[in-house]
Amino acid sequence: KIPTYILYGEKDNMTSKKTITEFAKETGASLTIMPDGEHWFHTEKQMEFLDRWITVCIEGEKYDM
Repeated sequence: KIPTYILYGEKDNMTSKKTITEFAKETGASLTIMPDGEHWFHTEKQMEFLDRWITVCIEGEKYDM
């Protein structure tokens, strides 16, 4: 019942896309997949994406790239 947002890096080497997709579906969480993103967001591009994503999620909108 609490809005939940997940940001997943497309190139995550720790959690499979299948696992995170199933989890999001089962819990009703909103899932955003960052193209070329990794498990640890650390590059300037990834951090900018993360900052924009957080802002949009706080406003309660769906993040759409």
